Amino acid sequence: MERLIEKSHSNPHCIIGRHVLNQNLDDDPWLGTLERFPTIYHARASWLYDINTESLQKAIFAGLRSLAQEKKPLDITIADIPGYHSGEVRFKFGVGNKDGFDILDAKEVERVIRRIEERGTFRSLDLIFHLHYSVDDGKRHKVHQDQYLARLAFQPGRVELLLHHLKGVRRIAPDELVRILVSATNHELGQHKYPELELESLTST
Repeated sequence: MERLIEKSHSNPHCIIGRHVLNQNLDDDPWLGTLERFPTIYHARASWLYDINTESLQKAIFAGLRSLAQEKKPLDITIADIPGYHSGEVRFKFGVGNKDGFDILDAKEVERVIRRIEERGTFRSLDLIFHLHYSVDDGKRHKVHQDQYLARLAFQPGRVELLLHHLKGVRRIAPDELVRILVSATNHELGQHKYPELELESLTST
C-alpha cells in the first residue's frame, strides 16, 4: 500500500511523497480524515439517500475503484496546438489519513471496507481526486492535470459534499466532477438493487 504525503502544510500542492502503511487499523486512527482541510470551496452539494450508511459508503468506494479503472473520452485543448483535440481522462483517488492520502488501490479499498465493517461508518470522509489527461495523436504533449479535495459529511439520509480545487485548469469543472461521482455511486447502488442517490442541491464557483 502506498501513500501520498502532504510535504508542507504551507503548500497544499505538495502531495507527492510515498510511504508504506501499516495494515493494522488500531495503528491508523486517522484513516478517512485529513487533519487540515481547506476552508475555500469551489463546489458544495448535498445528496439524499434511502439505504443504510454502511451500504452507501461501500458503494462510494466501489464507484471510485470503477472510475479508476476507466478512461473517459474528453475533448482537450493544449497550449502548443490551437483548437480541441480528442483525448481522455483517467482518475486516481486517495483517502485522507492525517497529513496525506492513502492511494485508493484494490488493497486499500479492502482495508477501508474492513474499517467500516469492524468499527462502523465514517462520520466524514476526506478524499483526493487526481485527474490525468492525455491527447490521442501519437505525440507527447504536456497537459496540465487537475487535483481536487473532497469532504463528505454523512447525516441520516443525507450527505453534504465540499469540493476544493487544489491544482490545474479545471478541464473537468467542479460541478461536473460532483455529477461523475454521483453517477458512479448510483451505478454501484443499482448493481445491488438499492435506491439511487438524489442530488438535492449543487452550487459551484
